[in-house]
Amino acid sequence: MAVDLHYSAYDTWVASTGLPVYEGWGIHPPDLKLAPWDLKGMDAAILHLEAMGHQCNDFVLEMPPGGSSKPIRQMHEELIYVLSGRGATSAWLEDESSKRTFEWQAGSLFGIPQNATHQHFNGSGDEPARFLTVTDLPVMLNMFHSEDFIWNNPFNFRDRFGDDGFFTGEGKMHEVREGRTWWETNVLADADNFELRPWKDRGAGGINLQFNLANSTMHTHISEFSPGMYKKAHGHEPGAHIVLLSGTGFSLVWPDGKNWKGNGGGFDEVVMVPWKKGSIFVPMGFHQHFNTGTDPARYLAMGFGGPRYHVGRDAMGTKYHASGADVSTRLGGFQIEYADENPAILELFEEECRKNNSQSNMREYLKQFRDVK
Repeated sequence: MAVDLHYSAYDTWVASTGLPVYEGWGIHPPDLKLAPWDLKGMDAAILHLEAMGHQCNDFVLEMPPGGSSKPIRQMHEELIYVLSGRGATSAWLEDESSKRTFEWQAGSLFGIPQNATHQHFNGSGDEPARFLTVTDLPVMLNMFHSEDFIWNNPFNFRDRFGDDGFFTGEGKMHEVREGRTWWETNVLADADNFELRPWKDRGAGGINLQFNLANSTMHTHISEFSPGMYKKAHGHEPGAHIVLLSGTGFSLVWPDGKNWKGNGGGFDEVVMVPWKKGSIFVPMGFHQHFNTGTDPARYLAMGFGGPRYHVGRDAMGTKYHASGADVSTRLGGFQIEYADENPAILELFEEECRKNNSQSNMREYLKQFRDVK
């Protein structure tokens, strides 16, 4: 019998860690049970979401009260959202003279400069600190299929480390166009309340801002939209890891048999993913976000490739996708306009609002785009 030589370095590594692995369309990391991870000196779990693709994964990491992680460097990128706790992180290059230390709290978001040595410290003596991270470890480990290359590589990315101010909340705003303006930095002290910009073409009174953290090839953006409203549906391949920062609602995903056909079809295969602060999910194909609450709904999206560095496919903002994310499918883009959406969307949304004892504001709003009784 022939030997099957097909091999995934990432899957093999996951099995070797002994860490719990959680799967599903949507997962609530604050509730997960973790296990010790000697590599980082933290408790951890690995998340494999239904539509995660092959580029990125997620970790949930936790330090005990007064605890710290081990110093480590890693030849992959990592974006970290703080679910709970407060503390500080130090990062440095070949020697500690370059060390920069910044503080964080629940709601902070930061990027680890690639392959910089870093260490986390829990600033509370009473409560644990828990992180949710998105990394491009799967693509990096599968590409080089060498654990030694990933965790014992001496190369220093000096251009990734950033200005001193990037570790203290300073940054650079790059004005591009509505929906594509981005803020360059390493740390957002309060991602839950960071000031965003209008993006009218996505609907629902939405605001948005793109980010480039630690000069990463990973993409980040934060979007927010109004109470009792829903955004226009749009489509892309898997890879956008969505973290719910605030609000009540749900997302619909219709994955066309788990293949993105790019035409808005397949609505008979709808998956509903409920929202809860701190939850994470990955949409695939066409998907749409709904706010059934009385407060604005805000979410964070992270994934491989973006408007600044066009790597990967159409998951999170290659040049091709970035130009069509808010352009109608009728014009060759990836967005389903309100005038073209399935009429059942409005009825479903209003029913969900009633269940939540809230008021839909969409019926009157949609009259400017199509006939609505």
